[in-house]
Amino acid sequence: MTDKKNIENFVDSTNYMLTVATNVYSDETVFRSLINLIPLIGSSLDILLSGSGQKFVIKRIEKFISELREQLSELQETQINKGYLETEKFFDLIIKTFNASAKTRQQEKLKLYARIIKAALKEGKKYEEDEPELFLKIVEELSVKELRVAKCLYEMKETPKKKIGYDIGFPDGMTDDASRLSKQYVEFGNEELVYILVRLEKTGLIKELVGTYMGYRGGQYLINPLFKQFINFIEGFE
Repeated sequence: MTDKKNIENFVDSTNYMLTVATNVYSDETVFRSLINLIPLIGSSLDILLSGSGQKFVIKRIEKFISELREQLSELQETQINKGYLETEKFFDLIIKTFNASAKTRQQEKLKLYARIIKAALKEGKKYEEDEPELFLKIVEELSVKELRVAKCLYEMKETPKKKIGYDIGFPDGMTDDASRLSKQYVEFGNEELVYILVRLEKTGLIKELVGTYMGYRGGQYLINPLFKQFINFIEGFE
């Protein structure tokens, strides 16, 4: 049996186990009774958890599996690290990824999850042992909008074509990154961006520039090595 076939069988069996797990709630009579006792919303929650909620989870897992298959189809069998595939580390990673996938309806996140798995399985890929799980956790904790802001900030800071004008100064001095981003990407509001950048800093992806500079009142960020490692790991934004 080929390595790719092993992977497909693994994700299919994991999908089955998760499907079974979503049915557990329906069999827990006492727990369902407690849910129904919640004032105003109890009966609605019971219906959601026993019916629609299970369908949501299954649908999300199926979308992730479809994305994972598409990502892995880009690799040759010789490009798959069979040794890693058979380790407990990979088992932990794939289970955590399935769990994370069950919690989101956003295709952007599901795609990133699949790219993390693909990168972790790639033969010859150099990374620290805990990096795949760390990157998975970062993606899971951020909203889709925050991930989009991170992408735009990285491109603004690191992509030569998008750095035009960045280093030549602005009329209002050292303009903060929220202002720059709101000017380059009209879908983001300046005030909202301020809070998103603070959130991104807490993940360790970026760090605010500190120091005394003429005209600088804060708000410029540096791309941390962790962010660069993540981009190198998943082989760039799309």
